[in-house]
Amino acid sequence: MSVVDKIKAGNAQAIADLYKEEITELDIQVNATKPEFTGDYTVVLFGLLNALKNHPRSWVTKLAVTLFRQNGALFSGYKHYKRLF
Repeated sequence: MSVVDKIKAGNAQAIADLYKEEITELDIQVNATKPEFTGDYTVVLFGLLNALKNHPRSWVTKLAVTLFRQNGALFSGYKHYKRLF
């Protein structure tokens, strides 16, 4: 399983745990992070806004913290770019 597949699986599991939503790895988009930002990968969550029915600021932070706790070996940290919302 590739790193991107692990990131997708971790996100899908964390969303299921937090929000009881049936999200699969196919629903998660992971891109290489743009050079002007910190990090290796960016998880794009805009496609999930309608499914989760919450304001992004409330659930993105919870999701990031949950992912970091559940997959500490996979993630060395996270950055929430608030300016996008």
